[in-house]
Amino acid sequence: MPSGGANEHGCERSLECEELALDGHVDLDAESLRTAKLLYEARRRRDAASPIKGLFGEPGWDILLDLFIARKTRTALQVSSVCAGAGLPSTTVLRWIARLESEGLIVRVADQEDARRRYVSLTARGLRLTGSLLASIGPLD
Repeated sequence: MPSGGANEHGCERSLECEELALDGHVDLDAESLRTAKLLYEARRRRDAASPIKGLFGEPGWDILLDLFIARKTRTALQVSSVCAGAGLPSTTVLRWIARLESEGLIVRVADQEDARRRYVSLTARGLRLTGSLLASIGPLD
């Protein structure tokens, strides 16, 4: 960790890091955001309607969509929020977060003010991949 209490990104606090990441990588493509929201909401409705929980799992995609929407709306997400949003057991989501992190698609950053809290966001690579996948899907009418 660099001197002065800053982490390896040169930030003093995780929210500061998140703001810097957001400022540096915000893609203003409203259609991609709209597509991501529609897909994410449709997946949540489908999951809620199924009497068998976890039947339609694609945790990696759900996490990428959630983080893409958060990035586009300038919202910092805690790991616990991502777990809750996925609608799956925390252990499953945490395994997927670790996998996506090992692929360089997301990053977890500890909150300097509360050691229990960690934030998660897309990396530049994750943002490019998710944006590309959404573009390949195209607009949803």
